[in-house]
Amino acid sequence: MKFDCDFVVAGSGAGGSAVAARLADGGARVLLAEAGPRARPQEDAARAINLYYANAGLTAGLGNGLFALATGRTVGGTTTINSGTCLRPPSDAPRRWAAAVPGFDADAFSADVEDAWRTLKVAKTPERLAGESTRLFFQGLERLGVRGAEYLDRAAPGCDGAGRCCFVCPRGAKVTAQTAFLEPSLRDGRLDLRAGWRLLSAAASEDPGRPAEAVLVDETGRRRRLRARAVILACGSLATPYHLRRLGVRAGDGLTIHPAAKVFALFDREVRGWSGVPQAGGLQDEAEPRLRFEGAFVPPEIAPLTMPLEGRRLTWWLERYAHVASFGFMVRDCASGRVRYPLGPEMPLIRYAMAPQDVRLMARGMELVARAYLAAGASRVLLPLNRLDNEFESAAQLDAFNWSGVRADELQTMGFHPLGTAGLGRATDGGLRAAPGVYVADGSVVPESLGVNPQITIYAFALGLARRLLAEGA
Repeated sequence: MKFDCDFVVAGSGAGGSAVAARLADGGARVLLAEAGPRARPQEDAARAINLYYANAGLTAGLGNGLFALATGRTVGGTTTINSGTCLRPPSDAPRRWAAAVPGFDADAFSADVEDAWRTLKVAKTPERLAGESTRLFFQGLERLGVRGAEYLDRAAPGCDGAGRCCFVCPRGAKVTAQTAFLEPSLRDGRLDLRAGWRLLSAAASEDPGRPAEAVLVDETGRRRRLRARAVILACGSLATPYHLRRLGVRAGDGLTIHPAAKVFALFDREVRGWSGVPQAGGLQDEAEPRLRFEGAFVPPEIAPLTMPLEGRRLTWWLERYAHVASFGFMVRDCASGRVRYPLGPEMPLIRYAMAPQDVRLMARGMELVARAYLAAGASRVLLPLNRLDNEFESAAQLDAFNWSGVRADELQTMGFHPLGTAGLGRATDGGLRAAPGVYVADGSVVPESLGVNPQITIYAFALGLARRLLAEGA
């Protein structure tokens, strides 16, 4: 039986790049298709969002609120426009997954986590690179007697604190899926990368020995039908289910997003929060393990989009932006949503409703950040609430606020880590196979909300898949 290549991989994010490169390094003929372009640093963050974020950053879920979802559409996927933060999955997760899903090997997965960690050259963020937003938050925590704050592990060995991690690193210092996996294989000619190629459909093998098929649209609009030993879907949690559902696989449910928000704080002195590593530091809430705090700051040109203000109040804060700090938090969500495709994979319909217990944690998160910044000397804090009474000038005012009255529909919230829509043990088996000759290697296979940045977890799933396919001869 003639094959055009051994494997077609659709999507070049953490999962797609890792599996494609490792397969190619193992001697397989691999075509890696990426719908987006190669990313280039941009002076304006808004332009980077327009060029390299899916749907220009306008993807969102609807339910009991509006939940913006930021994902990349470029070579390297979301790793090109993420913070660079690296966290291992919860230590108990691999064992639980192995107990629930036949064929999943917890020990092998843990080894793949360490493989990804080494390949990305992960190291602790140096304190000197942390921005003032982080230092002030840590100072406030210390004055409140809150312990556990730490500088985070990141994949950025050449970082000099340019502060543009989420808008394509201008120095090329961040280790992305492209730099860690694709570039070495591309230099040696082992991998065929096609930027601007979009997956139209995938077809499973009809019987053993028969090829799977992928129909792709190239950068000129021409259709390309490729026969391969296997097709690997790595289009991301918001697009992969589209192709699985067309194969008759029940996918698209189980969406988790890590609801996240941030608090702004105004200081009398200059902060210049856009300088330094925005997500240099973090804190795991000891009392509420599902609540995690991580640094967050955006450049001035997109600040108006991130503040729950309008008119004169917005102008007032923007005029003082050099004196503003911010810090974020996210929740390991109990709720789950779903994604469907009445308009196709490019415009997914996302339904997500935040659970009451998750709203409670969001309120707790904003209260702690606000109190820490006030303790550090802030003259005013701005909560992520779309309501008039969202600014406070003292701890006493925070004491008087009705935190239990916070509602999901008034939160200014984002989700940065969509996961679970083709979950391990639901849409895929323990070997990440969804159908004969069709596999999945992206965040959609993560079977639950992790509560940590998921890129290391996604890399590990993909590395394990590559190893198994090479061992099996696919």
